[in-house]
Amino acid sequence: MSGFHIWMLRVSAAICAAVFALALSVAAASAHAQLIGAEPADGTVLATAPDQLTLTFSEPARPLVARLIHPSGRAEILKEIGEKGSVIVLTLPSGLENGTHVLSWRVASSDGHPIGGGLVFSVGASSAVTPAAIEQSDISVRVGLWSARFLLLAGLIVGVGGVAFNALIGRSDPAPGARIVTGALFAGLIAAPLLVGFQGLDALGAPFSDVATADVWETGLWATSYGRSTLLAATAIFLAYAAGQADHRSRLGIALAVAATLLVGVAVAGAGHASTALPQIFTVPAVFLHAVTVVLWIGALVPLGAVLIRGGAAVPIALQRFSRAIPAIVAVLALSGLLLAIVQVQTVPALWNTDYGRVLLAKLTLVAALLLLAALNRFYLTAPVVAGGAAATRRLTLSISAEIVVATAIIAVLGLWRFTPPPRAIAANPALFEVQEVRAQKEGVSAALSIHPPIAGPVRVVIGSLLLDGKPFEPIGVSIDLDKPSYGIGPFTREAQRAGDGTYRADGFVLPLDGFWIVRVTILVTDFRSVTLTDVFDVRKSQQ
Repeated sequence: MSGFHIWMLRVSAAICAAVFALALSVAAASAHAQLIGAEPADGTVLATAPDQLTLTFSEPARPLVARLIHPSGRAEILKEIGEKGSVIVLTLPSGLENGTHVLSWRVASSDGHPIGGGLVFSVGASSAVTPAAIEQSDISVRVGLWSARFLLLAGLIVGVGGVAFNALIGRSDPAPGARIVTGALFAGLIAAPLLVGFQGLDALGAPFSDVATADVWETGLWATSYGRSTLLAATAIFLAYAAGQADHRSRLGIALAVAATLLVGVAVAGAGHASTALPQIFTVPAVFLHAVTVVLWIGALVPLGAVLIRGGAAVPIALQRFSRAIPAIVAVLALSGLLLAIVQVQTVPALWNTDYGRVLLAKLTLVAALLLLAALNRFYLTAPVVAGGAAATRRLTLSISAEIVVATAIIAVLGLWRFTPPPRAIAANPALFEVQEVRAQKEGVSAALSIHPPIAGPVRVVIGSLLLDGKPFEPIGVSIDLDKPSYGIGPFTREAQRAGDGTYRADGFVLPLDGFWIVRVTILVTDFRSVTLTDVFDVRKSQQ
């Protein structure tokens, strides 16, 4: 048996051992924590001010931040917000004034994703206008989160994967593509702390201006599983860099490269939607294997292309070794990906009916293109290149360059999953993702009014398809009222903000009761003309 085969057996044994250990360490957890109760209950009117507020969740959750908006509109961050558990006790400030208070909270669920909500309670009597809740979404934070994640993934896949190729397959000196591989590793190291900061901002629902505060960094690093996952990813990059600095053909270099590759799998499997999907005895190892095989396949492209450009006796050796290894790598990649897709998507229509499904379709399209290029390389170009054909070498180099471009697009698409709940989570509580829409018109102005979701509790109202005399227009301002006059509740008033898709959105509504709610949308057409559209939303009772 050749030395290459011996090392491949050792790598396979190490992967199997890591998967087995990972599977044994898995603890049961559901997709997301869900609020199942609160004391005082949402919408309660209390005779005296409470000292504390209790939130009960469907699974243990870690409290991140809680904000109390007083009747005057003053916002206050609560200092004592309890510890991790299924029951979280928030200590309220003493001497709460009479009127309606809005509590806005954020917790981290088992998969590391921050989730938030709100509830309303009143002391003495309800206020005529409920204070506006603080917007917990900052587009700059979301862009930064995606960008840092993209750079970190590039560091893991291109950097660690490139080192693994040079240690296990290429094994030539100097290492091909070393500058690009090292650059990817450094990009990943720079991205890791940035990702921690953006994760902290996202978890707390804080704006980018808070990035320098200690709470943001402490939250990003320790409050969710993403912080620990990022630390493991950074450690993998350090190990890969150490392997590159050592003789990558030595036992130490190979051991460090293997350890770095396996650690990437552990880091990816430690956080995210798929890592908490049931049954975890299958899904966590599947995530681990999927991540490791992605690193071994896509990470090999840069040094493999560099080998072809350099030429020489190393070309046929590297191509033959890679051609022997890649079928098993792609097979494991495909099987693990299929398992995760079945668990996460559950139904075929969810592929085009949900954001998660559409991202998956985009990824699958790119992966199909990558597989076609890989098949072309292996079955039609590799043999002529091994035989010394110059024209075939040029075509293979171009084909691998195309694979690198497609692989970069795949890495970019992967980052979008951070913002999309899988259909599995939607199926667990479908009402939270439903939308109810009505069409209203008056005095030549028409619009589509929608409520997200149409159930009692926190909701968003969206105003879209605004038309003036049948033509799209941009109003000076849009305000929204929701009230339930039969119970003497409301009106709750919010100023709508223009979103990137042209709609107008108002967050911060917390509806304490189900039933019919009157919606009034006041549209400022000009400085001297306003039109109020009126309709009714049919809000259902929460099933939690």
